[in-house]
Amino acid sequence: MENQEQQKKKGVFRRIILPALIGVLLLFIVINKLGNNKEKMEANASITDKKMTIFPVTISEPKMETVSQDFELNGNFVPDHQLSFVSEASGRVRSLNIENGDYVNEGKVIATLDSEQIRIDLSLAKTTLDKAKSDLEKYERMVASGAVNKQQVEEMRMTMNTADAKVKTLQHSLKLTTIVSPISGVVSNVAIEKGSYLAPGTAIADIVDIKSLKMSVKLLDAQVVRVQAGQSVQIVPDLYANSTITGKVASVSPQADGSKKFDTEIRFVNPVKTPLKSGMTGKVKFTFGGTKEALTIPIKCLVGSIKDPKVYIIQDGQAKLTKIEIGSVDDEKIEIVSGLSKGMKVVKTGQLNIDNGSKVKIIK
Repeated sequence: MENQEQQKKKGVFRRIILPALIGVLLLFIVINKLGNNKEKMEANASITDKKMTIFPVTISEPKMETVSQDFELNGNFVPDHQLSFVSEASGRVRSLNIENGDYVNEGKVIATLDSEQIRIDLSLAKTTLDKAKSDLEKYERMVASGAVNKQQVEEMRMTMNTADAKVKTLQHSLKLTTIVSPISGVVSNVAIEKGSYLAPGTAIADIVDIKSLKMSVKLLDAQVVRVQAGQSVQIVPDLYANSTITGKVASVSPQADGSKKFDTEIRFVNPVKTPLKSGMTGKVKFTFGGTKEALTIPIKCLVGSIKDPKVYIIQDGQAKLTKIEIGSVDDEKIEIVSGLSKGMKVVKTGQLNIDNGSKVKIIK
């Protein structure tokens, strides 16, 4: 009887329950697939709709105008002197005299290491050296009488030199247990504490000197030929827009980088009244006092930022996003160094509605 009941239950499961479960699973798969297809279709439809829609735009053609040869570039301020220094000796930290934010002068003792064993070794080494010196003097007196030969004297001299070298090595090791600041500046990223054990190469702290700052910018071909090391420039911090700082071009790379631009470094003294911090931003103005004829477009044509300038040009009724290189910039126009030529149609208004490849219609 029990076997018959079990057989009935198995039969019900195979004939009714199992097909129902399979049907539910298949239904779930179909619904999920349809949902995914719907999302893809909607996304494709959105793209297609944007591709098929014709967007109205206004244009401007690049033209030759008289522009100032002065130009300005954006950049970040970084310390002129910054040092991450490490321990040159091994030992346990006996004292630590710095905290993050402290200002230290060059040569200030910032930490000391346990030097007891080195002092013991140095005392023994000095005793050995004194004995070697005494023995050498005695051998040198005895060589005249023939009691010792010259080879024995030279061997004793080598013994003395070895002892002297050991004393000097231990004296240097003892000096390294007193850790001093290598430069003047503000302490940051202190990585040790009293009682910790240091090995040679252990990071101690960073020291940042922001009394003087530097600014790195990249110059284009047309700009770098007019800039020289030692040239005065004007720096305007973004934080203090009405403040101007005089700086000097410290170096100009003789070779372009991968982006075909020339790394240029400017140095200046950090103002006391309007002090700047590392990482702040600003503009540097290169002034030449002349004008030139150059290809220009309205600044309204620009897509993105001055740092990564692009524009839309119209080709065969479609918008094409084009990267350009720019020179001088004012409130109304930008100088085109490369990427555009006279006669091109550059989108002036309507950029917000279009993408690369969008169909457009020029309106007046």
